[in-house]
Amino acid sequence: MMPIKAWPIGALLVLAGCTDRHTPDLEGIVVSSFQSQEPESCRPSDVPLDPNRVQAFFQRASKIDSRTLHDRYEWAPCYLEGNLKYNGHICTWQVRAGAIGVIWCSAKEQYFACDECGDLFERPEQ
Repeated sequence: MMPIKAWPIGALLVLAGCTDRHTPDLEGIVVSSFQSQEPESCRPSDVPLDPNRVQAFFQRASKIDSRTLHDRYEWAPCYLEGNLKYNGHICTWQVRAGAIGVIWCSAKEQYFACDECGDLFERPEQ
């Protein structure tokens, strides 16, 4: 049986899929903004990541292809975005509530899913 995780709001199920573990070389992570297509249900508190947590997300996540993303994961309606240096290239990134991420370097998109990143999405202690 495949492990199942639920998005805190309950709208997203993440199933383990065909993945490629990797250890990316990440530097200079900058969080530039939060975006939400559903601000009433998907808020900044659903993606409480700082640069250190963004780095941990991409280091723990598995690289997945677009088919696996489409077939096995749900695209959450809110995300953080910013810039970083990925394997020596300046790139743009997004991490969505539900532990799905994308890195864009030039015209190339790379998708990531993290089935074991729930602790990164917990709200930091105030």
